[in-house]
Amino acid sequence: MIAIDTLKAFVSSKNGFARTNAWQVVLPQLSGLSLGSDELNILCKDVVLPGRQILTNERMVGMKPTKQAYGFAQDDVSLTFHLLNDYKIKEYFDFWSNSIVSQEDAYELNYPNEYSFDVMINQLRKGNINSVDDTIVYTCILEDAFPTTVNAINLNNEQAGIVELNVQLSYRNWSTR
Repeated sequence: MIAIDTLKAFVSSKNGFARTNAWQVVLPQLSGLSLGSDELNILCKDVVLPGRQILTNERMVGMKPTKQAYGFAQDDVSLTFHLLNDYKIKEYFDFWSNSIVSQEDAYELNYPNEYSFDVMINQLRKGNINSVDDTIVYTCILEDAFPTTVNAINLNNEQAGIVELNVQLSYRNWSTR
């Protein structure tokens, strides 16, 4: 059994536990919009770091079936934003979506190099319970990301309800730095 002092020393030597509420998202600056990445990051309620599933097939080796990898799958990344009364975040994702399938030009499709951008998700170090020191401890880069779903906005009769927007980003690959 590990002594509590050993655990505390180990955790302390690694600058503490990573916290789920110490992160930032860096979204692209889209030409033609005045909304910056900092404003988007401040209103981002949550984000999901991507995972990767190794795809396998069973292969018989002698009399024993074994799994052999043949590729991988990755899910889209989900982001949820609080909306302000100016709806600038909704306009940002509508503008980005429109750069993929143009609603002004008879729904013409553009090329991926015109609408896909790298998006960074940074895990920050949290010093104590109440402060984040902006030191990036992990970075996930969504390579050539673009919005594939801008979900509908639910409005209801809740007295203190805040409007939220959920967006799904697809990407070619993800890497760390």
